[in-house]
Amino acid sequence: MMPPMIANSVLQPFDFIFEHHRQSSIAVLPQSFLMHSISIQLAGPSNVEVWCGEKRTRVTLRRGDVTIAPYRFSIERAQIESCEFLQLDLNPAVVERAASELGDPAVIVPVLGAVDPLAEQTIYQLEEELTSGRGTGEYVDLLVETLATHLIKYYSEETCTTKEAGGFPKYLLETTLDYINRTLDRNLSTDEIARAVGIEPARLGRAFRASTGKSLHRYLNERRVEQAKLLLTKSDVSIAEVARRVGFDSEERFRNNFRRRTGLTPEAYRGEDENQAIPA
Repeated sequence: MMPPMIANSVLQPFDFIFEHHRQSSIAVLPQSFLMHSISIQLAGPSNVEVWCGEKRTRVTLRRGDVTIAPYRFSIERAQIESCEFLQLDLNPAVVERAASELGDPAVIVPVLGAVDPLAEQTIYQLEEELTSGRGTGEYVDLLVETLATHLIKYYSEETCTTKEAGGFPKYLLETTLDYINRTLDRNLSTDEIARAVGIEPARLGRAFRASTGKSLHRYLNERRVEQAKLLLTKSDVSIAEVARRVGFDSEERFRNNFRRRTGLTPEAYRGEDENQAIPA
């Protein structure tokens, strides 16, 4: 690992360390983290493999991806391609204070390559304050404490939704699902959803699948079919109108998706034609 480009500390001694790293490909030996570590990838793609006991996790990190290694978290080894990243190390006492204020336990889970624009932008702002010469100690303290609180709120054992590498924290998953559910009447694209929640389309698709276990396309079609079921049983609008209201761009595509997911044609589901069920 090359020496850090930036090493700065503004809170009380050892409360935090902030560094900017550029490094070539490296094989990491067994280690245990002595502080809570949050890093933001500045360039990519960069492939990473981490071994924790018998488990191996592999992910491609892209610009903006967040990695969290909690205090006392241990790895057996890791293989990391050349990369550039910002890293904030927090004294466990800082996180414990944040947990105490929230009334939550300070048990943080490890995360590899999460998509978290709030943490990302806060760390960029912290870098600006520390390197510009115009920042104040009070504002730096606030940014660091904000990140400690963010860890407790979204990366504790009770709240973390990034079950696999590259997922969303809870606030962003909820924002994404809410936007989808409010706009099902349109033929939504990945680009539109990505713009609405403020992240790149490719990162949206990867993080959505990691957090839900489903592709964005599959989730959209499942929600559309569920909404169509309600319209078919609670209204007498035409099949074509049902397709339009749930965001399918054609009646044929709606019929194909509906039949694939229910085993029935829309008419059979509505009860208009009992003979249209697909044979078992």
